[in-house]
Amino acid sequence: MALRQPVQPNPYIQRPSVSDTYTSPNTHKKFFTKGEKILFAAFVAICAVLMIFIVQTQSDVRAVDLQIQQMERQIDTVNRENTDLSIQVAELSSYERIWLKAKELGLTLNEKNVKVVSGE
Repeated sequence: MALRQPVQPNPYIQRPSVSDTYTSPNTHKKFFTKGEKILFAAFVAICAVLMIFIVQTQSDVRAVDLQIQQMERQIDTVNRENTDLSIQVAELSSYERIWLKAKELGLTLNEKNVKVVSGE
């Protein structure tokens, strides 16, 4: 096998340089077109409006939830008061207590003044 010798360039042949063959007039590729920028800006604006709407809705829900909790506390308080008052009514309306109060006021039981009404 024969070894190849490297080819030496001929010094008399001029090769054109890359800058001589192609000159580009200030043409650079834009990354985004104007339409894409407008679409992106519209997308960002819509996302911002939706985020604000979601935050506002969550705030309203939280406020209503707080009002519901306050109302439930008030209902519990009123229910406890009603229970306590019904217990007091039951204690105060017992026959023994009424009889003691009548005796304190000087009232007596006269069977001649008692009338019996039949219940229908």
